[in-house]
Amino acid sequence: MKKFLIALSSALAFSVAVGAVPLSDYTTPQTVLAAPYQVATSSETITADGYGRYPAGMPASIAKIQARRAAVVDAQRNLLESIKGVAIDSETTVENFMLKNDVIHSKVSGIIKGAQVISEEALPDGYKVTVAIPVYGVDSVSDVAITAVVGDKAPVPVPQPSPNYKPSVAISGGYSGLVINAKGKELVRTFCPAIYDTTGRAIYGVYNVDKKYAIDYGVVGYAKGPEGWGKVKAGTSRAGTNPLVINAVSVRERTVNKCDVVISVEDADRILAENARSHFLDKYAVMFEI
Repeated sequence: MKKFLIALSSALAFSVAVGAVPLSDYTTPQTVLAAPYQVATSSETITADGYGRYPAGMPASIAKIQARRAAVVDAQRNLLESIKGVAIDSETTVENFMLKNDVIHSKVSGIIKGAQVISEEALPDGYKVTVAIPVYGVDSVSDVAITAVVGDKAPVPVPQPSPNYKPSVAISGGYSGLVINAKGKELVRTFCPAIYDTTGRAIYGVYNVDKKYAIDYGVVGYAKGPEGWGKVKAGTSRAGTNPLVINAVSVRERTVNKCDVVISVEDADRILAENARSHFLDKYAVMFEI
């Protein structure tokens, strides 16, 4: 008997490639912004169950110890299978990077071996354990993913609006963040999402974000379902109390993982013009509603 328990937050859930275990039930602790652009340290985890049967013909105490050891190994194996399909960016999963890079493979293996046992239970016919690994922070899945993509590169500034941009609405300069409404677009979560306009111009992504921040909190925040959307509306998301809300045109096609949003050229220039005054992209105050 085996099953995966993938638990994160209603606001943040990672997507996986076709055939992998979907990480759609992630939930995150409620975040209340005490000051602009501050976010609480993420405590998100990926968890998995493992089971081990009592070996026959042994004293009960020894059988229990061996069954527990088998359960931990089983849980670690299940955990590895769970995270292999997690999307790193629009083209790559964790498994892809592990196959291509021995260092990444070693780091993922180390994270799995270091998984914490968060619950355990002796059953009539065996032993059950649940193990967990962190999604964000040092020695997390995010640490492996972000490092694999950006290496030691310093963040680059977001672009300026088009030289010939003439705003159709007044530029306020008073927005606390950016919310991209991608509801119903089948957008999937990833460690390295991006925003493009319909011409293919990159507006914002992992290369614009400080590496440590991306590892600790993610490139964007995700709001899913009424609870997540409600937090955005209440001003308790990382986009702050007065976000600029833009509707996504589509998700980026011709990719393995549909995790990048596409917006109109007009909206892209408006975002960049507003950011030139408010600097919300420079503070990574971005939410995707999915």
